[in-house]
Amino acid sequence: MNRYAPVKTIVLQRTSAAVIQAAVDIARDALGSDVAFAAVGSDSTEFPISSAKGIRDPRWSSIVVRPHTGLGGEVLARERPMIVADYATDAHISRDFVEIVARGEGLRAVACVPVLGPAGVEALLYAGAHLEGVLGDRAVTVLEQLGTFASVGLEQVRARELELELARLRERERLASQLHDSVAQRLFTIGAVAQASRAQGDPTGLIDAIEEIETTAADARRELRETLLKLHRDPENLVFDVQLDGEVRLLETITGCTVRVVRRGTFTRMPDHIARLVIDAAVEGTRNAVKHAHAGLVEVEIVHTEGRLSLKVTALAVDTPSEPPHETPAAGTGTGIRTLRTRAERLGGSVRLTGVSAGRATLRLDLPYNDLAVT
Repeated sequence: MNRYAPVKTIVLQRTSAAVIQAAVDIARDALGSDVAFAAVGSDSTEFPISSAKGIRDPRWSSIVVRPHTGLGGEVLARERPMIVADYATDAHISRDFVEIVARGEGLRAVACVPVLGPAGVEALLYAGAHLEGVLGDRAVTVLEQLGTFASVGLEQVRARELELELARLRERERLASQLHDSVAQRLFTIGAVAQASRAQGDPTGLIDAIEEIETTAADARRELRETLLKLHRDPENLVFDVQLDGEVRLLETITGCTVRVVRRGTFTRMPDHIARLVIDAAVEGTRNAVKHAHAGLVEVEIVHTEGRLSLKVTALAVDTPSEPPHETPAAGTGTGIRTLRTRAERLGGSVRLTGVSAGRATLRLDLPYNDLAVT
C-alpha cells in the first residue's frame, strides 16, 4: 500500500474521533477485510467501541473492552498486536464477546493492534473477516502502520488544542490586565470624589459629586460588561462566574455592602439570555437590599434543581433605621424590578420582591431551566 496517502488522510483530521474513523475506513479498504472497527479509551481501563465500518449486528456498540476481555482485552493488557484465526474457539482470549463477534457478526479471523500515546494505549484498531485465513501477518503489519499514523494524528489534535488553549489564556490575561487597570482607575476616581464630597457643605456641590460618582460607576460597569463579553465568546463558555463576580465586586465597592454568593446544584453551560437575566437580578436585588433594608451583608443564592433555576437575594445584616420600617408591597414597583419581571415572564418565570419586613429585603427569580437551556 502507498503509505503516504493514509498518513495525510489520518494525520490531517481535526478531531480525535475523525482520526480514529479515518484509520478504520482505511484499514478495511487497504486489507479488503469484511469489517474494521476501533475502541477508544474512556478511562484507563474501559474501551467502548467508537467507530466501525461493515458491522451489521446492532449489539456491536454495546461492547466495552477491558483488560483480558476478548481479543482487544489481551492487546490492551500486553500492549502488543494479536491475531486469532477463529475467534469463537481461540484459547488465548476470553469468551466475553463470542456471542456478538462470532455468532452475531459471523467473524472468524480478527486482528487487533494498540494505538499508543503518551499515557499508554489510547485506542484499539481491529480488522475482521468472515472466513478463516483471510487475515495474516500482512494484516497485522498494515494495522500497525495505521495505528502509528493514528497515534501521530491524535498527537497533532492535542497539539492544536494546546495551541488554542494557550492563545485563549494569553487573551484572557491581556483582557484581565486591561480590565484591572481601567476599572481600578475609575474606582480610584470614585473614591477621590467621595472623599472630597465629605467636606462639601453646598447641597449643589454634593449633588454634582453624586452625579459624577454615578457616571463613573456606570462607565466602569459598561466597560466591565464589554470586556467580559469578549471573554464570553471563548469556546469554553466559562465566563458566567467571572462576570457575576465582577459585577458583585463593583457593587461592593460602590455600596460598601458585602455580597456573598452561594451556588447549589450542578450547572451546565448557561445560555446567554438566562445568564444576563440572573446577573441583572443579582445586581438589582442587592441594590434594593441596600436601599430599602440598609443591608451591610447580602446573600445571593443560585439554585439549580431538576427543571428549575432560582436566584434569591437576601439582606442578612442590616443597619436599623431611626424609625421602624413600614411594610412595603411584596411586588416591586421600581423600573428595574418591572423590567426584570417582564424578562422573566417572557421565559415562563417570575420575579418577586418582598419589601422591608423585620429588617430584611428579598428578591427572588424563578425560571424553568432545562427546556430553556437547550434552545
